[in-house]
Amino acid sequence: MQEIAPGIVSDPEILGGHPIVKNHRIAVSQLLGQLVGGMTVQETRGDYELTDAEIQAVLVYFAPAAKEKDR
Repeated sequence: MQEIAPGIVSDPEILGGHPIVKNHRIAVSQLLGQLVGGMTVQETRGDYELTDAEIQAVLVYFAPAAKEKDR
């Protein structure tokens, strides 16, 4: 398992190596999709049993990609 960003890891044995939240088997892309789709942070945190810090890690991980799309 390799940490690719603070709180985000990748392991070829888990979800085919897609980035996941550390200590969870939840793809960061799935969480971002839930948030973009209208779920609140509180709903996401409760549904997936995540902390605010873990959700923040997902948002920070995707921030550079979002900035690149704006260009």
